[in-house]
Amino acid sequence: MSEPNPAPAPRRRLGCFGLLGLTFIALVIVGGIVVWKAMDSGLGLKWLAEHFQKHTIAHTFRENVRRIVSTHGDVLELATLDSEETVTKYDTKTLFNDAVYLGTSVAEIRAMVVFRYHLKLSDEWDMHIENGRCTVIAPNIRPSLPPAVRSDTMEKKSEAGWFRFNAAENLAALEKGLTSILEARAAAPGKIHHVREASRLSVAKFVQNWVLKEQKAHELGGIREIVVIFADEPAANHPVDASKLPATITLEVRAD
Repeated sequence: MSEPNPAPAPRRRLGCFGLLGLTFIALVIVGGIVVWKAMDSGLGLKWLAEHFQKHTIAHTFRENVRRIVSTHGDVLELATLDSEETVTKYDTKTLFNDAVYLGTSVAEIRAMVVFRYHLKLSDEWDMHIENGRCTVIAPNIRPSLPPAVRSDTMEKKSEAGWFRFNAAENLAALEKGLTSILEARAAAPGKIHHVREASRLSVAKFVQNWVLKEQKAHELGGIREIVVIFADEPAANHPVDASKLPATITLEVRAD
């Protein structure tokens, strides 16, 4: 006779602790998903930042004064010019007398720059008064160096040519020479042209205050207008042309 098959072992039922464990695992998974969604939406990060994050910013300063120079009261500031300047440097390399082109690296810096302009009071002046008209030949406009670069507006970028690997070095060289480049731009005729009329008005106001405060108007023939000409302008050497120029400012002459 064959032996009877053994009876299958009874299944073990989960007890209370097992159910609690599964429930806990499920809650952890669901909670993790909820937290992940909240963090992913940005709300969680905002909540963490407001309640747990500590953000500290510190600034330190160190100075090493190298030089202090007095202007000896010899500078009359005339005008300022705010300009967005873009400086680009191209570095091209070739071989065999330009027969083989190895590429061009390009570095560029863009920033807001404040240019200031002045004249020296000790330079030569000429003032002529005739028929109530005061004609002033003023010294040339000079740039105040160095220009001021607004570092918070500075943008930099660099690209290396197809067979060049000096993008970072090219940008570093451009940044190192930026001040001298901007100084040259400050003295360019185009920049002087931009500030010439504002500077002319500043000189006229300076002469007006000096004439009216230090001199008696009736002793100078009752000045009614002031004309300012800079030494590098053609009219400075042609009195006839200067007499035809419009007044820079017109004064009110009060009868005593």
